[in-house]
Amino acid sequence: MLVLHIGTHKTGTSALQAFLKSNAEVLRAKGVRYVEAGRPGRMAHHMLAWAIRGRRNTDLSIWDGVKTELRDNPASIYVLSTEGFWFEDPARIKEILDYDGEVKIVAYLRRQDQFLQSLYKQAVSSGRKTDFDAWLAEVPHRGDYLSVLDKWSEAFGIGAITVRPYERGGRTIDAVEDFLSVLGIDPHAMPEIKLSHAHNPSPRRELLHFLRAFNQLNLKIDYEKFFFSVIRRNKAYVRSIDLLTYEQRRALLDRYEEGNRALAKRYLREDIPLFSALKPSELPQIWTQDDPEYFQLTVDVLDAVVKCVQGEVEIERKKRQKSKAP
Repeated sequence: MLVLHIGTHKTGTSALQAFLKSNAEVLRAKGVRYVEAGRPGRMAHHMLAWAIRGRRNTDLSIWDGVKTELRDNPASIYVLSTEGFWFEDPARIKEILDYDGEVKIVAYLRRQDQFLQSLYKQAVSSGRKTDFDAWLAEVPHRGDYLSVLDKWSEAFGIGAITVRPYERGGRTIDAVEDFLSVLGIDPHAMPEIKLSHAHNPSPRRELLHFLRAFNQLNLKIDYEKFFFSVIRRNKAYVRSIDLLTYEQRRALLDRYEEGNRALAKRYLREDIPLFSALKPSELPQIWTQDDPEYFQLTVDVLDAVVKCVQGEVEIERKKRQKSKAP
């Protein structure tokens, strides 16, 4: 059987992929092969998705290694994992794979009010400049899970689709433990596994303001590296859901209510809601300019900016020296 883990973003995918990579040998002994081809030196198979549309100069031939590995390395279960599959044409992926065994499509879904806030924060951390409302207007389809899963169903059959809600009983799940259960493995029966603490954190609202302002400078930097240089200074700089009021979240969920209901009926195959109900709540505490925490955040951001700029200057200096060398 071939398991395609197709995301979505912000559902513990980075931690899961890090786990699969670091425990590949242990999993192989259990009959599960985290396919090595298509992810040279990487945790996930993002390059396979890039190749479909020729992104990042990735050639479609990278899929050849995957097909060879599936054919020449016996295993009970093969696993490919990348959120990039979520955006590609499932029929095209099926054609490229040309795999005649059983295929299972695994998708983790997060309630849209949480998902879209967290996804926007990731976009800003990666260099985006727009505010939340403008960004959301650009990507209204990102919360439409049903239409994407229907395409996968058309290509692989409705029985191939496994939907896993990311929140259950009002709490987020452990994506690693849950995915192992999908594979038929009891994580508690595997004392030799290495649990991964890799994750993809979101900046709290106050830090997001600084990051978006910094993005306006159009510097040629590694935005991810800059972001992590700030948040590692204080764990309080990380927070996922703090952009929208209860009323705004309710309005956002209303957009997707009908699709979520149809999705649950079609793919969960049970008469239960896809997600837990949104409960009235207030925004978490927001630091103001008079708060000492806000002042320290300002200091930390400015320090990271200075070091970032100094680093870029040093890189340019070394480049000039190298070009002048005989």
